[in-house]
Amino acid sequence: MRMIVPTNALACALLFTGALLMQSCATTPTGRPTERATPKSAEQAERSGEYVRAAQEYQRAAEHAATAEKVALQLKAVETLLKAGQIHEARQYIQQIDTTGMEPIVQARKLVLQAQIASQSGTYDEALHLLGEAQRMRNLSPGLLAEIYRVRADAELALGDPIGASKNLIAREQYIVTPEVVADNQLQLWKILSSLPRATLKRELQTTSDPILAGWLELAIAVVENTGRPALLAKSISVWKRTHVGHPASASLLQTLASAKPGLIGRIERIAVLVPLSSNYKVAAEALLAGIQAMDAANTDPDKAVIKVYDIGSNYERVPEFYDQAVRDGAQLIIGPLGREAVEQLVKRTTLTVPALLLSHTQDNQEPLPGYVFQFGLPPEQEAAQAAERAYLDGHRQAAVLYPDTSWGKRMYTAFASHWQQLGGILLTSAAYDPSQNDHSQAIKRLLNISQSEARKRTLEAKLGTKLEFEERRREDIDFIFLAADAKSGRLIKPQLNYHHALNIPVYATSDIFSGKPDQVRDTDLDGVMFGDMPWMLISDGKIQQMREALQGNWRYAHTQLDRLFALGVDSYAIIPYLNWISSENAVRFNGVTSSLSLGRDGRLHRQLVWAKFTNGVPELLDTFINYGGPPQQSGNNAKAARSPAPRS
Repeated sequence: MRMIVPTNALACALLFTGALLMQSCATTPTGRPTERATPKSAEQAERSGEYVRAAQEYQRAAEHAATAEKVALQLKAVETLLKAGQIHEARQYIQQIDTTGMEPIVQARKLVLQAQIASQSGTYDEALHLLGEAQRMRNLSPGLLAEIYRVRADAELALGDPIGASKNLIAREQYIVTPEVVADNQLQLWKILSSLPRATLKRELQTTSDPILAGWLELAIAVVENTGRPALLAKSISVWKRTHVGHPASASLLQTLASAKPGLIGRIERIAVLVPLSSNYKVAAEALLAGIQAMDAANTDPDKAVIKVYDIGSNYERVPEFYDQAVRDGAQLIIGPLGREAVEQLVKRTTLTVPALLLSHTQDNQEPLPGYVFQFGLPPEQEAAQAAERAYLDGHRQAAVLYPDTSWGKRMYTAFASHWQQLGGILLTSAAYDPSQNDHSQAIKRLLNISQSEARKRTLEAKLGTKLEFEERRREDIDFIFLAADAKSGRLIKPQLNYHHALNIPVYATSDIFSGKPDQVRDTDLDGVMFGDMPWMLISDGKIQQMREALQGNWRYAHTQLDRLFALGVDSYAIIPYLNWISSENAVRFNGVTSSLSLGRDGRLHRQLVWAKFTNGVPELLDTFINYGGPPQQSGNNAKAARSPAPRS
């Protein structure tokens, strides 16, 4: 606040203003107190799944460590950033790690992490090249060699070569000693083979000369051909055991396969889709269903599953009835229901006996669901948390939040504030605005402390009995603003922030700020706003554009908010062969059109969004080094083309 006062009142003004300024500086920011990081605190954060905070803790601990330990901690920071899906930060940080002259195992470890970064960036050939360099290093430990084969398997799978991935996992087993890790490796191998079409399995069996791979292929064919027939399945596995004496497949895995328990998603022949077609959410349900059906139509696998749609209507209490009917009709996988209320009714009132991909997230206090039940949706709270992570990794620590005074706005505020403070950031201030109004100056003034500045000016004028010249000033301690707003409100708010001297404060938002349709004229008002969204919404060329043309055609809701639900349908279908694979403990990621997806310990699929910034009214990608190739369509004609969106690790 800048004021000009009469000379004869200067002394009084200085005293009074000083007192007011001291009073105005008393704030109560919230956040984690700064403590010296230790490897133990970083490990605790990592175990609890707080990967971004764990990475920061490893980085801080490395600052006070000797050279050898420092590099080890820095590499752990990169590893946890990759677990968090933060490719940009992992790529930047690893470039600062100097392993020159260090032991080959340390240099190889760095190369493996660089390969994982390349894989998550969509440059899989580069990943394989880096892994080759690492493998040529001398004196590598069995553990690191096993890791090289695992990452190589992930890259091969991402390139559409599941048999190549299987060969790497078979080779990996020779470097594993503990029975638990061997069992996990075989489980990952089985998850790949069990998702392949029968024709692919038979073709590969005819061409392979590897007896171990041949045994695995024969086992997969036996299970695929007897899915849904428990007696024949058990018999076929028994015959396989007698004819493959000495094969490394463990007895525990064979027993699991013979039991036909739903813990592993095997060959799917019938899929049920539960959607509210005759309800107020009809248009949304139709958009989702259009995405599923478009992917099914593009899948030329002769053995693909048959899809049956169930209209669950608007009475969510009847959802369990539709689920039970679908199971009685022989469904081996349930997609849906769509919507939080429907999902809540289902999980509370039904025993989920077959694998399911629920199209929403349950409440946080819900009992854990079976491991074969996955939760996939587009919850805005996830996006708010990602905005917090992005701002934190961009180096910001002191936040302000501007949100609408609605139930949605309060949810966004709570989600952002909770995650921001969990990361260790400080929440300085917040303000709610009325989305039904066009003038948001009062909320902005409260946020920027300008209202207090004006109040001090009025108090001082009353005290001095004279009119003062006034130039408003905002508070200077805000690093960034999290703006919860849709496109309409955002176009009003951002220019008003600029007017009130906040032009240079970074603004982060969620996908709600983007209407889905490029509108350069109106979106110029959003210039400077950064937001996370789907590759489907932001990538307008390459494979994703080809997919749009092939799958959507002239779909009337393209490039609208409903487009996101179409993409949800695309990924709901495409991820089915990989539901087993992404549930591994190795932070495997699925490269879909909605985002890069990983599975949390709570059974929820977590989206890692693409980040863009409005520039001259156009969203421009921030992480341009990533190859957003998009998923290939499924086909039954060859192994590489047959795979849907490839997982990434």
